[in-house]
Amino acid sequence: MVNIGVLKLRGSMPYYEELPFNVIVDKPNIIKDLDALIMPPGTLVESRVLERYGWLGKEVWDFVERGGYVIGVCSGAQLLSRSINLNVRGVPGYVNGIGILDISFEPLIVTGPVRVKVINESWATKGLLNKELIGWQAHTYGKMVIQDHNNVQVDGISIISRYNYRDAMIEAPTLVSSRKYRVFGTMVHGILGPESPIARNMFRELDVHDESIKDYYRKGQERAWLLRKDSNSKGNPRIITVVSTMTGEGKTLITSAIAHCLNESGYYVGVAKLGGDIRDLHPSLYILKRPFKPWMSIKLKWNSKSLGWTSWPDTIKEATSLGIDFLIVEGVMGLLTGSSRDGGDDPSSTLGFIRHVNTDVVLIASASYDGVEGALFRLRHYVNKLIELDRKPIIVILNNTYHGVHEDEELRKFNAELNALSIYFVTISNLELSSKPEELIDLGDYEEASVIISRNICNSFTSILKAMNYLR
Repeated sequence: MVNIGVLKLRGSMPYYEELPFNVIVDKPNIIKDLDALIMPPGTLVESRVLERYGWLGKEVWDFVERGGYVIGVCSGAQLLSRSINLNVRGVPGYVNGIGILDISFEPLIVTGPVRVKVINESWATKGLLNKELIGWQAHTYGKMVIQDHNNVQVDGISIISRYNYRDAMIEAPTLVSSRKYRVFGTMVHGILGPESPIARNMFRELDVHDESIKDYYRKGQERAWLLRKDSNSKGNPRIITVVSTMTGEGKTLITSAIAHCLNESGYYVGVAKLGGDIRDLHPSLYILKRPFKPWMSIKLKWNSKSLGWTSWPDTIKEATSLGIDFLIVEGVMGLLTGSSRDGGDDPSSTLGFIRHVNTDVVLIASASYDGVEGALFRLRHYVNKLIELDRKPIIVILNNTYHGVHEDEELRKFNAELNALSIYFVTISNLELSSKPEELIDLGDYEEASVIISRNICNSFTSILKAMNYLR
């Protein structure tokens, strides 16, 4: 049987989309026995896999030099490049890739569906000239710069309608192939499934016939979103929305910690994001080892357009059809952001969403901006606002807490206020997490931090849910 391997190292997401593989590459001396290698999406570059796994670069080079087939997807394509500029703040911060593809990457944020036009044929795009493929992009460093056209061919160009958080149309190279090696890179997700013409070209090169192709997707399908017979869901899933007083306070981290908590407790856990920035879902999907699906991006109305892919009723309908027990929804920016635009059945804000949906609310604030006192001031006002809407938070979390005699007295008073309202209060110390979903993120860092936080909040969280008869 032909051996197609997939990297499963720190920061790799082999289950994020449908990828063909039957061998897991997680240690040295496996690559040499493969016929093809998939470099999956994730944070392979940000996770510094070439430094962590000293054998990787040499083994990939040896494999390519011997004629092996390699496909790199998003972070996998970046890893195959010469260099990647990981700094989105304007100061170059380059790290080296393996250097097989003679390209480099600069910051370009794209998080949504795209159309890809094939403009050249290679072994991967044979027979697809002038065809369009449909997929999605979810990256921060996605501007592909060709260093030497004599070594690299651009096979496809994405037609992008929104980038860098603004509506504007651009075309950008996203499919490339080496002119010397059997190496192909794509910044577009979702184009390597069982019916993919690119995947079928690879199988044809490897002399794998149609009746055998499905065998190479079975390992990935073990983590697919399927109806779970042993789900505890009775009708609609319980929805938990994670909201904050402003952006950057740790919603993604808390969402992934709650997902870890409930998943480890044996529940079927789904995650969703308000708005279009699906990068915020990656830490939770990394922990759950589940694929991204369009129903996870909930539309918010914004002027004449929508940010996101799926209406909130359709997202809940999909989660219900799967038998999901808990759907954890991460809010967009602050609770009130966009609320002046709310109206009708299509929300423009997190506040608008929770007005429409029967959801429990987890409210968080961070002490890293204006101290413990400022964060508690904001939390008091937001708790009152949520109570007015009959959406009293089930738990309030102060992230990045620090301690001192006076600060601890303020915390004690605030805790007493919440106790009188039957609201749990949890503080989380600063974990000094350098990763950030919108910028430099190591998914391994997020998983480790989520596990630590889950230990801190899980007992309180499950106690609350049991008291509300949500847990068995």
